[in-house]
Amino acid sequence: MHLLNDFEINTLSEDGIKTLYKIFENDFITNTTHLTKDSISFPIEIKYHHKCPCPFGGSQKPKKFWHVITRDKKNPSKSNNPCLDAKEKIRAYDKARAKRIHWIKIFIDTWQTDSNLDYFYQQRGNNEDNLIIWHQNKKFLVVIRRIGSNSDRYLVSSFVIHDKEKHRYTKQLKEYVDKKPTGIEWF
Repeated sequence: MHLLNDFEINTLSEDGIKTLYKIFENDFITNTTHLTKDSISFPIEIKYHHKCPCPFGGSQKPKKFWHVITRDKKNPSKSNNPCLDAKEKIRAYDKARAKRIHWIKIFIDTWQTDSNLDYFYQQRGNNEDNLIIWHQNKKFLVVIRRIGSNSDRYLVSSFVIHDKEKHRYTKQLKEYVDKKPTGIEWF
């Protein structure tokens, strides 16, 4: 797996957004990505109709696109996400996430066959369960969510795991492996 290293991706720019969106659009809008195990398959939803403005060309793009290329910022003055949604507008462009946007589909497609990928389920309240797909060596993970008894699976996020955060995910993975199955598995 390589990183996208186009010069334009290093900053929030028109050419960079076009490049990134083309990948996202191909993986999740034009084509459907499926989470599959054995003969059971779920299409990954991105809530395509929930959109935010794009400062380049005046078009709109799904909130989820902006979410996977931005990071939460504690200092709102550093925010540059053009999405006006209250949760999204405090985020800032994150080139580390952007350079890995094409990994999201790869992780979802190969979560059962790639021995470098670890996964675990995580309960997030009464009605939400996450599937975490994590490549420890590449320090990157993808989060897929199921809400309630709904058969839909949603792309929640994807991000780089920095060394200071690794212990948290390592602990969650170990706890899951030690106790599995936990009853929240989807397959």
